[in-house]
Amino acid sequence: MYDFPEVQNSTEKLLVALVEALESCNETARVQTPDSSVHAELMKMWRSKDMVLSQSCGLPFMEELHQFVNVIGTPTWTDVSDEHGRYQTVIVVREALGISSIAEVRGMRPVVSNTQSLSGWCSLGVALSEVTTEPSFVQPFTQSGGHAKSLQMLQDDEADIASIDAATFRLLSRHRPALVKNVRVIGRGPLVPATPFIVSKTCGVSTGKVFQAIEEAFQRPSLQEALDHIGISGFVHLANSDYDGVMELVKTAEVVLPRK
Repeated sequence: MYDFPEVQNSTEKLLVALVEALESCNETARVQTPDSSVHAELMKMWRSKDMVLSQSCGLPFMEELHQFVNVIGTPTWTDVSDEHGRYQTVIVVREALGISSIAEVRGMRPVVSNTQSLSGWCSLGVALSEVTTEPSFVQPFTQSGGHAKSLQMLQDDEADIASIDAATFRLLSRHRPALVKNVRVIGRGPLVPATPFIVSKTCGVSTGKVFQAIEEAFQRPSLQEALDHIGISGFVHLANSDYDGVMELVKTAEVVLPRK
């Protein structure tokens, strides 16, 4: 879910380690990389009987995937995640607006990555719900197709406010500082479990065994430089039930940022 070109070599090393971890469980695997900007392509892969291990967003897991896959855990992100694998999105606005709180964004132009995003859409709606219950408090949102694209729209004065995945914001701050140079952080989204690693329910290996193999891979000394480069500090166990609260957040977000 964070396959930026700037960390591609490190990501490939992680993928090799994940394949080896699955093979240690006697599960044959190969890397498949669909277009992550096309939600339909991701859904097709995640639902496929051929899918063994992947990473998804927490919202599609709850709304569309829970009958097909199980959660095993999530990476922890340096300076972003807590010890339970949870994080908060970053609510940002254009610096030129001079806004310092969410209460001041009335009439602003929101941009969301897509309406299936826990971080890009739902978290922004929940953050806005702290100050309003009015759907007209902000203008109708635009969909950008990705967090980096949302930030670019702020830079180009095509939008005013966005919620950015915290791990993405950290990566872009390091590798594409121009995208965050003229934006101001004015708040945080709700505390949620980060993007989960998921295993197909058709997998012949137990989720516990897969988790153990993945956890051991993340602890390999040979992989630490690559993980540091990506910004990953570890891997923690999570279960399907850890995402149960997501649907209540969706109901809250729908009030102020309705998807229809």
